[in-house]
Amino acid sequence: MSKFAIIGDSTCDLTDELRKEYDIDYCRMMVSWKTKDGLDKEMYASLSWEEMTHKDYFDLVASGIRIFTTQVTEQEFDRVFEAHLEKGEDILYIGCSSALSASVTLAKNIYGKYLNKYPERKVMILDPLNSCMGQGLMLLMASQLRKEGKSLEEVYNFIDEHKLEVHQLATVENLDTLKRAGRVKASKAFFGNLFGVKPILISDARGANFAVEKQKGRKNAILRMVEMAKERVINPENQTCWISDAECKSEDLEVLVNGLKNDVHFKEVRIVPMGPIIGATTGKGTIGVYFVGEKVTIIGEE
Repeated sequence: MSKFAIIGDSTCDLTDELRKEYDIDYCRMMVSWKTKDGLDKEMYASLSWEEMTHKDYFDLVASGIRIFTTQVTEQEFDRVFEAHLEKGEDILYIGCSSALSASVTLAKNIYGKYLNKYPERKVMILDPLNSCMGQGLMLLMASQLRKEGKSLEEVYNFIDEHKLEVHQLATVENLDTLKRAGRVKASKAFFGNLFGVKPILISDARGANFAVEKQKGRKNAILRMVEMAKERVINPENQTCWISDAECKSEDLEVLVNGLKNDVHFKEVRIVPMGPIIGATTGKGTIGVYFVGEKVTIIGEE
């Protein structure tokens, strides 16, 4: 059985340590913005944060500057995919939800050229219908299955079959960045007179971010996320719950972690920094919870 590479992209929130531990690669997207002095800036949406610290980036987002994001380019796919194909590795690419990015669609459109160049290799592309650490969780699952000796096809089929069992529950510090980005399904009334109101965002059955509820106040939103996790989770005592953190206040993280440990009884709760792509859409202070539970069936409507 030939070894196969597992590849994500900039939305998967996997740290350097996790990618190394689980032997996962990723394709970079880009972010760009115009400074207050009118200068054009751009950088790779790197999960290693070489060009800008996590804190500085989210301070920039919070300053009101609009951050623009791009999908994975064909040139970036070439760089990453061919590096593995040349080593004799097949590829499983689990990209950002097709409802949020065109990266998976582009990969499907161009993967034939890799098969023509490397006819003995296999390239499989999976749309996880999720992003952030939901996508990351599926990459970790895939790596564990590979370690257990599962084939590329077996891993693909398992993740594809169970992907809607990966849940996202998230809330934001304020609605400004979210509204400006326009990437969340919600009624126009939702973004109306909402002083102090915090949305609860899920990844719906089509892979879109949907504002499923709203709560009055930050703490209430966090506590409601704990309740919703308890309602939806399956076998929490046997799994790790992941939190994606966009420079949240320590007291908010403490409330959330304590609730997930003491009320939902996850085996472990781990925190990772939210990446630059999703963070540009949701803003500083966004906090997301990711776990495995009952199949997601909700389809958000605007």
